[in-house]
Formats: sequence, C-alpha cells, structure tokens
Amino acid sequence: MIYEAKKILLKNGKTVVLRSPSEDDWQAMIDYITCLASETPYILREPDECDDTEQSERAFIRRYNESRLECMIAVFDGDKVVGNCNLSIKNRNKVRHRAVLAIGLRKSHYRLGIGTTLITELSIIARSVGCTQFELEYVDGNYRAKGLYEKCGFVEVGRMPRGVRFEDGTYADEVLMVKPL
Repeated sequence: MIYEAKKILLKNGKTVVLRSPSEDDWQAMIDYITCLASETPYILREPDECDDTEQSERAFIRRYNESRLECMIAVFDGDKVVGNCNLSIKNRNKVRHRAVLAIGLRKSHYRLGIGTTLITELSIIARSVGCTQFELEYVDGNYRAKGLYEKCGFVEVGRMPRGVRFEDGTYADEVLMVKPL
C-alpha cells in the first residue's frame, strides 16, 4: 500500500516528509535501521544483525508498496530516513478488524511530534479499510514509547514474560497494547 507524500512541521520549526519509501531508498533505509539498532536496545535487532543487502531491502520495500494489507511510512529529513512505521492488517475474515503497528525513530528526532503524527496517520489508514482495533508490542523499560502509546489511547492488555533477551543476558517482558479505532 502506498502512502502519498505529506510534509509535516515539527515542534522545532523544521519540516520533514512522510512517504512510502521507494526501492531507490534502499540505502537510506539500511542506514536508518543500522543507526536505530545502535542507538536503542528496544528494537528487536542487534547492530550486527543489520546485514540487509540492496536486493533484500528493495524486495522488502516492494512487498510493502505492493501489498493491500501492509503499509510503510518513512520519515525523511532531506535524504536521510529518521523514522518509520508500518501497519499490518490481519488477513483472515475473523481477524481482519485488527491492525498491528510498529514504529521507530532516531534519537535526534525524539519529542518533535513525529510519533504522534505517525500513529494518527496509520489510524486513518486502518479505519479506511475497516479495522476497528489497533495493536502493538513494545519492550518493557522503553518508557518513552509507553508514554507515547498511552497518550495516543493504547492500553496494556498482556505481557510475554522474558520476551526479549538482551546482549548482556538480562531479560525484559514484551508488552501488548490495544486501542479501539
């Protein structure tokens, strides 16, 4: 599913562009995920697991852009990807009312309104295709994400104990949150 480009004004007065990445953005997307894996322990990749190739990243982007049940929005500050989110709508009739979201943002762009905007945009898309429930998971301890999700109306409904194991051998729960649309 393609998300048409939209400019947004950030709290710091700068403008960024939200849009579906094109296959030509493959290197910017790889650079982004590699940076994110180095900046935060709360995504489910270690930096050494960011081994995507041009071919694999182009295929990943193409899959989202050609899908009727998935959408990816990247946040571009110039040519640099500074954030992204994706929406995955369940495929079976009995669960098609449910949409799952994931979101990530570089530290340089925290607290500028991007996260709230991305969740709002994904909510619009999900509602437009008949979804009535939004779902996400985050790693316990990621209080910045928790605050954003609660501000946007998500509530905790469950946990996967020890769902994530960090490089140092410690564990954290994965927290499941839901929001009616």
